[in-house]
Amino acid sequence: AGRVKLQLIARGSMVWLPDHLWTQQKGAKGAKGAGSKGAGAWAGKGTWQPMFNKWGGGAAFPMGKGKGKGKGKDRTPLKKFDASQKVWVGGITEEVSWKSLQEHFNAVAKTKWVEVLPKGMACVVYPTAEEAMTAIATLNGSVLGTATLQVDVWTAKS
Repeated sequence: AGRVKLQLIARGSMVWLPDHLWTQQKGAKGAKGAGSKGAGAWAGKGTWQPMFNKWGGGAAFPMGKGKGKGKGKDRTPLKKFDASQKVWVGGITEEVSWKSLQEHFNAVAKTKWVEVLPKGMACVVYPTAEEAMTAIATLNGSVLGTATLQVDVWTAKS
């Protein structure tokens, strides 16, 4: 009952009007009220909200959840490869990078994927199961930096 609304005046300043005066001027619907700047397009449309107002709607951000943040990328492509192509590597120190591990394992055959895992482990993927078995036989017990590598077959978690 005691609310007031904002009204534009001809010289560009704004004043607050009591509810009964504001509704009286808005009741003209399209007609220019005394001292207004032509609110014809806005007459009867409700309260104006900026377009960037996410929560109240607006033309730029309609109400709703939005489009999300995308599907993302697969965090590790290890799942794509067969277990027979994978080689488990243990005994890795902090100084060993995936690149140095790749260079070390490429001495046997060209690798498809190398990933250093937590807790001093890694997984190396070869194109074929035969190349993986050759790498296990050749590189088990080899030294990379200060680390003595343990190389074995990859077993899936059960």
